[in-house]
Amino acid sequence: MIKNDSGDVTAQAVRDRVVSWLDAAERPGYGRATRFGQWDVTPDGSHVAAAGTVLSGLDQPGRDVLCVIATDNGDCREHDVPAGVVSCGPGVVAFASGATVNWFYLAGQTWAEGPTLPGLVEQLRVSPDGRHVLAVLGAGHGARYDVAERVYAEPSQREPLVFTSEPERFRRCCLVDRDSGAVRDVTPAGLNVWEMCWAGPDAALAVCSEQPGESGWYDPRLVRVDLPSATATFLYAPDDGRQLAAPVWVGGRSAVIEATCSDRGVVAGEVVLLDPESDAVRLDTRGVDVSALHSAGDGRLGYAGLRGLETVIGRADPGRAAVTEVWSTPRTFHGGTPQIRTDASGRFHGFLESYEAWPHLVGVEEAVGAKDAEVRTVFDPAHGGTSFVRNRAGRVEEVCWTSFDGQEIQGLLVVPDSPAPHPLVVNVHGGPVSAWRNRWGIATSDRYPLAPLLASEGYAVLHPNPRGSHGRGEAFTRSVLGDMLGAPVRDLLSGVDHLVARGVADPARLAVTGTSYGAVISLVLPAVDQRFAAAVAVSPVSDWVSQHYTSDIPRFDEIFLRDSPHTRESAYFHQSPLFMMGRTRTPTLVTAGLRDRCTPAQQAVEAHQALLRNGVETELVLYPAQGHGVHGFPETADYLGRVLTWLRRHLAVSPDAGGPA
Repeated sequence: MIKNDSGDVTAQAVRDRVVSWLDAAERPGYGRATRFGQWDVTPDGSHVAAAGTVLSGLDQPGRDVLCVIATDNGDCREHDVPAGVVSCGPGVVAFASGATVNWFYLAGQTWAEGPTLPGLVEQLRVSPDGRHVLAVLGAGHGARYDVAERVYAEPSQREPLVFTSEPERFRRCCLVDRDSGAVRDVTPAGLNVWEMCWAGPDAALAVCSEQPGESGWYDPRLVRVDLPSATATFLYAPDDGRQLAAPVWVGGRSAVIEATCSDRGVVAGEVVLLDPESDAVRLDTRGVDVSALHSAGDGRLGYAGLRGLETVIGRADPGRAAVTEVWSTPRTFHGGTPQIRTDASGRFHGFLESYEAWPHLVGVEEAVGAKDAEVRTVFDPAHGGTSFVRNRAGRVEEVCWTSFDGQEIQGLLVVPDSPAPHPLVVNVHGGPVSAWRNRWGIATSDRYPLAPLLASEGYAVLHPNPRGSHGRGEAFTRSVLGDMLGAPVRDLLSGVDHLVARGVADPARLAVTGTSYGAVISLVLPAVDQRFAAAVAVSPVSDWVSQHYTSDIPRFDEIFLRDSPHTRESAYFHQSPLFMMGRTRTPTLVTAGLRDRCTPAQQAVEAHQALLRNGVETELVLYPAQGHGVHGFPETADYLGRVLTWLRRHLAVSPDAGGPA
């Protein structure tokens, strides 16, 4: 599985240990769904439907299935039909994988295939009566991966790739009739649709943009769509460059999350309430950056979000613009940001997790009187492999420190079960607008178990939330605009200093890693601080100018650099890692996916070549079937083996430390 081209026996031995560790962690769960992606709950709260993944080995990708869980007894039934997107209605589940919409009937536990739509389905919303579904489609088959799929087609398919100046295709929305299978395009003219929700029987709320392509998402507007005529009425647009997500129609009002965002799908911020007869009102959520809004059509609005390192769920009364906090916890809910759903009885549903607990479905009942909220486990897919990981993963603790200017910075520290000081790996999150949370393995969306694996091998791992992170309010988030490599870098270095001063970290054995923005930082930190003995950059940006002209999100760098690539003194130059790396002496492993259109593999190649020309030890690993980051098997096993080998080589950790036993 993991090739060793260098002939380094020790390196191969380390990689074999990683495979053994992963096998012990995953094998007990083979043959059933243990990971869950998009999910939803029926309005009556009786069932949760989820897109599940079944693993059968480390040398092959997982298999997608539809999982339907009864919330009264936790019975989970897997249906061997691929599901990537799901939505629940009364008595039915709409689900899709690819371009075909299917229906699952809860009463008979049967499913029926529906129509094939003119694009990949990215979102489904079942109507309140369960008879129709709104389907938001990517811009044609393949959407953001269509070019790469053609590049890596069979060798016999060698037709040329042709790029023209024609405008990008618009994302669309279709209305699908459950019984007849009829499909009708309800996309308002001239608008690119990102998200939709029902707003009564014949209308929808939609987050749209006037521009197609991924960059359009950064300049949104909220509209109300009359479905019979497919016409839009403008409702709201941010006036300060923020983004919109998660529209909800509740009690005759519109609600939407407004936030400064760096990535579509990673959203946490303020809630804007819109009344047809009054101005927009911002909901006071008491310092919570809201990441999920949901209503079961009962006039109540449920939400979840982050306040520091704490996850909070609550309920809002849209009429009074008042909130009631239901529960808060140092644990969190599964998703790129905390996600919950509510049912008509007011119960909250979500996949709860922590560093010690695999994501498990829970129901949360609001407290009555002086009682605490009741949290009941509905379904737990944990298995023997999760116990194996938990028993070797060390422990997690919340940490905070004071940065250079007095600003308090928070993070999560994984500490191994061995005497300090430890070799320290600083794991920088992507974004820059995101946050580390108390998740299983402190995992990112791809769920590879980097922190537990490193802890089992004797490493401490710091997961910092520097300026730009979620959970500290919009001012903290927006402070990164125009300053991605200034104060946030100093926040991270002050965190390292703090752990060294505490005796937790060995100052001679420091490393940094991260994906996307975290990879940018992984290239920059060694250039500004010579203490780092190793770096691992996954899907980096090395040159903002070439990134701007090759990425599918050029609007991102315009917003976060607050500059233009066309000026001589532009931030595109002086904030590009490529122009700082001449000071780097840190051995650096660089990886990228050849299907990545967000930070194209060219960026990793440039970083690798710059390090080579500076005489720095470096290795470049390109994954042909991967996009942004490293996801799934078998690539995860290869990637983790290479990371551990790199760290052992440069942080002087004994090659026979730790292990799967």
